[in-house]
Amino acid sequence: MSVIGLERWLQHLLEHLPIAREGHDPEGVHQVRVAVRRLRVWLRLAGMRVLEDDLAWLVRAAGQVRDLEVLLQHPNLPRAFRAWAELRLKQARTTFVPLLDSPRLAGLLSALACLPPLDAKVAESRLPRFVQQVERRAQEWRREDSIEHLHALRRALRRLRYALEWLEQDSDTVKALQEIFGQVGDLSFTLNYLAAFEAEGGRAPARYREQLEDSLAQALKEAKQAWNHHQGDLRSFAKST
Repeated sequence: MSVIGLERWLQHLLEHLPIAREGHDPEGVHQVRVAVRRLRVWLRLAGMRVLEDDLAWLVRAAGQVRDLEVLLQHPNLPRAFRAWAELRLKQARTTFVPLLDSPRLAGLLSALACLPPLDAKVAESRLPRFVQQVERRAQEWRREDSIEHLHALRRALRRLRYALEWLEQDSDTVKALQEIFGQVGDLSFTLNYLAAFEAEGGRAPARYREQLEDSLAQALKEAKQAWNHHQGDLRSFAKST
């Protein structure tokens, strides 16, 4: 592997933009975000800042739609909360969908298609930066022990995972940690949306909130256990890079 082209994930993005526009399959928006995040990591491996703001814009634009689609996949949502989330999703899509036909997105796609392939050795030389970012975020999480810092660590792990996969290196440990931390993310944003629903006068059974809070506490415990178990693997990996 002497060069790394971005064609695979650019094509993945192009294939899923129409699905995201139609809105019938939640995988459309999800895969758009996955493709964009992988492309952002490719740019970082290339040492390029060009197009970073535009890719970040597209991820943010799809964010609320994706969150609400995930929320609505939960089978045990209270009826009133589900109805509220469905309305919120409809509103979010009225903002998101027009962006998919915007000149900014068309220009972004054209520019990505023109980028030259990345030298694999240059990319590998930048891999330690991803490891160092994970270590910094982990230190911040240990100091503050907040969900926000855990989310920041999860994002750093995701970027490291994608960097490893661009370089065709093993990412199983990083992926496992990312997925465990993702359980905390799903539960915390569900609680945040529940708080917004209640702030607007909605009512959900007290037991539902209690179950979410109990599940979040358990997910946090599992995240800490997983990190304590695997951080040595990451240290070993850091030395190898």
